[in-house]
Amino acid sequence: MLIDLQSIDENGKDYNFDELSDELVGAFNDLVGEAPFKVQLHVQPMGNTYLVNGSVHSEYSAVCSKCGYDVDLPLDNKINEIVVIEKERPRNTQVSQSQQNFDASSPAVTYVNSSTFDLREFLHEMMASGFSLYPKCTDETLCDSRQHKDVLIAAPEEKRGHPGFAALKDLKVSKH
Repeated sequence: MLIDLQSIDENGKDYNFDELSDELVGAFNDLVGEAPFKVQLHVQPMGNTYLVNGSVHSEYSAVCSKCGYDVDLPLDNKINEIVVIEKERPRNTQVSQSQQNFDASSPAVTYVNSSTFDLREFLHEMMASGFSLYPKCTDETLCDSRQHKDVLIAAPEEKRGHPGFAALKDLKVSKH
């Protein structure tokens, strides 16, 4: 979904989307699958830049980094971004666009080459940035019991451990 940033008046413009919005059908399937989502945005001009504020809410599936089981985690990501329109720089220009943002309330910066802004791609990146690098179960007790299942429950050999490792049970490795 492309929007023209320069056509937004000084009061800004609000955008609200959910899984039923025609503009974003299938946009986040690779991230949240068929889970419902809600996106709220406000885009407001600030001189030659644009302030983008809002939030993304959904749920995503991940593998717990502690116990290795599949978990569904909430995705609640705040968007606080400044979009800067600037012409492409020559290749020999050395400008660092990376930043260390230690204050979460400070806006991040996105540079674009024209006033045509791909809102769909931007929202996809904002949603992906809300994913946990080390996802964990929301229930610590359940996670701990899954980790220590072998110790707590004397289960038969084939029933012990994470079910994902059952595929390796009959694996034959030969040495050369």
